[in-house]
Amino acid sequence: MLEELTVKNYALIENLKLEFTNKLNIFTGETGAGKSITIEALGLLLGDRASAGVVRTGTPKSVITGVFSIEHSPEIKKILKEQDLELEENTIILRREIDAAGKSKCYCNDQPVTAQFASKIGDVLVDIHGQNEHQTLLKSNNQLSIIDKYGDLLELRSKITEQNRQYQGLQDEIDNLKLSAQQREHKIDLYKFQVKEIDAAQLKPNTEEEIDSILPQLKNSEKIIKLVSEAHEILSGEETSVISNVQKVSQLIESINTISEGAFAGDAKLEGIISQLKDASTELDKYRDKLEVDPKELDKLIEKKDLILKLKKKYGATAQEIIDYREKIGLELNKLLHGEENLAELEKKIKLIEKKLLELCEDLSQKRKKVCTKLEKLVEKEIQDLGMAKAKFKIGLEKDLTPENKPKITNSGFDTIEFLFSPNLGEEPRPLKEIASGGEMSRTMLALKVVLGKASDVPVMVFDEIDAGVSGPMSSVIGSKLEEISKSRQVFCVTHMAQIAGYAQTHYKVEKSARAGRTFTEVIVLGTKTARIEEMARMLSGGKITDTTRKHAEELLKK
Repeated sequence: MLEELTVKNYALIENLKLEFTNKLNIFTGETGAGKSITIEALGLLLGDRASAGVVRTGTPKSVITGVFSIEHSPEIKKILKEQDLELEENTIILRREIDAAGKSKCYCNDQPVTAQFASKIGDVLVDIHGQNEHQTLLKSNNQLSIIDKYGDLLELRSKITEQNRQYQGLQDEIDNLKLSAQQREHKIDLYKFQVKEIDAAQLKPNTEEEIDSILPQLKNSEKIIKLVSEAHEILSGEETSVISNVQKVSQLIESINTISEGAFAGDAKLEGIISQLKDASTELDKYRDKLEVDPKELDKLIEKKDLILKLKKKYGATAQEIIDYREKIGLELNKLLHGEENLAELEKKIKLIEKKLLELCEDLSQKRKKVCTKLEKLVEKEIQDLGMAKAKFKIGLEKDLTPENKPKITNSGFDTIEFLFSPNLGEEPRPLKEIASGGEMSRTMLALKVVLGKASDVPVMVFDEIDAGVSGPMSSVIGSKLEEISKSRQVFCVTHMAQIAGYAQTHYKVEKSARAGRTFTEVIVLGTKTARIEEMARMLSGGKITDTTRKHAEELLKK
């Protein structure tokens, strides 16, 4: 059960902390007060899509925290164990943070988890019936999922999905092999060209990185060699080199000293300079030899780099993707070259898979029929309990056929489904989406939820305005049904009907107020009988409370 919910800076909520009972918890409030805001926050906590729009204006982030007791939820414990999350005293704490940029983070027991993981936990912990779920109920795929989940048929359905995936893969291979001779030759030529083009690059996953690391060095070597050669030429060239000029200066000084003994004492220094310059020239010469670049090797690397760039434009964004593509078309080419023998083998294989697939689909269909018969009776009884005594609920399950009168198989089998409904005696059941009014749809949905809920271990059920389109007397019937459900699990309900609010074990009033130029949504626990009577009287009167509406509200509470 949900023991506690804390909401900070979410929409119009600044700071809210609520504690809940394990029975029927009901939220009421004036139109526009934000009655559903708490349910929306709970949905976000359990993995719903988040956006920056939920963050209260002027605050850095929204934080929603829920404390759940999972003492009687073995499946949750299993999920936590698979994720290596610690469990303390049969309690888990879920937290969702959404910042002003719309980025969100999820936590379970203070450990980071994905929104998908939070959603997985939510599917086991809480069943939320939102305001738009009526439309979901009307979709055929969702109706099939309801049947399969209720009948514990999802494992069989997943086997069909896998078998159908194999079947479709083989069918694609067969279709390729059955191409016309011209198409086949065209594909063979294309694949041969592509294989040859890719193989010419002699690619490895890190080939491009290796070239990118070597190429700059080789290109720089050319520049350095040019500079070194120029420096070497200046130092020790044949005619006007630095060394030859310094040697000439040294010879002139020596001649001067011969004529005028001791005129210059720098001749020894010049000899040292000449020696150092010769050493520098020798070092430059050695360095140039070490940097010698083979122009052919450089050209070869540049060509290979250009080829890789060309291949990336055609076959994949990375070397690995190109390698993977080469492997794929190599296999395809081999199949095309050995088409006839492969075709015979594939056709033999696909017949076996098709046979198995049809058997699985037939098995699923037969089991669905049994589930439908059972579900029809249970839902019909619940609908009748909800005030539609003559209503009929049927489930139309038929085999979907192709124009050739063959079963049309999808990942969910070959059945088509339609929930059928007749509100009045003597009328044939017709598709629910065609004839059910808003009130009838609400009660049918509730009936389904009751039946499905009894078959599941989900400990928390949430109903957001289940009373849409329902009259006052009928609301009382719905309230009674919600109270019945709350005997075996925790129930939350958002309602605008006093007849439903009267059944609450805990009654919460949602209010909107303005202070200091800001709007706030707050939730108040109506802890006294008087407070509940006042709120229910407001709901009955539409805002103007009278002694008559108070008396009516008190009578509803006595029920």
